[in-house]
Amino acid sequence: MSLTGIAAVLALAGIPVSVLVARWQMRTALTQAEASHRTALEAAEASHRSALEVARQQIEAERDRWILDARRAEYRLFQTSLNQLRRALERSGADDSEIHEALHEVHDSSHRIAEVGPEEVHRVAKFIREQCYVMHTWPRKRRVELWRLHVAPARTSLDEAINEVISR
Repeated sequence: MSLTGIAAVLALAGIPVSVLVARWQMRTALTQAEASHRTALEAAEASHRSALEVARQQIEAERDRWILDARRAEYRLFQTSLNQLRRALERSGADDSEIHEALHEVHDSSHRIAEVGPEEVHRVAKFIREQCYVMHTWPRKRRVELWRLHVAPARTSLDEAINEVISR
């Protein structure tokens, strides 16, 4: 056999080997591409979960801030309505319409406190509201005494409950 024949046989034998090597390289490349795809997909899912968690925390923080602002506003309105009612109850020349209007404001404000919560503040506000209902039917001197005995200590309890809620 001549040199060209040997070269031809070797070249012929090299074709299947080249095909096998090419297939092996293709499989390796596909395996690497699939692994890269899985890694990228896992990273994207982790990034997505992280973004959702951050968004949820921001929404929760905004909601908490909104509730706190709403509570502060309602607590302030309730305290203001109590001050107006106290002045109307203690004033000797106050007419019934002024007292009833102030009493209705206390009533409405205590119900708005029930809407924004929490229960411990609403419970004290409800107690104060009920005391105000009772006291508006009594004579002026008795109203002042009832306010001092029942409502003033309850307002202190209300202030403590409000401070506890706001400081959370």
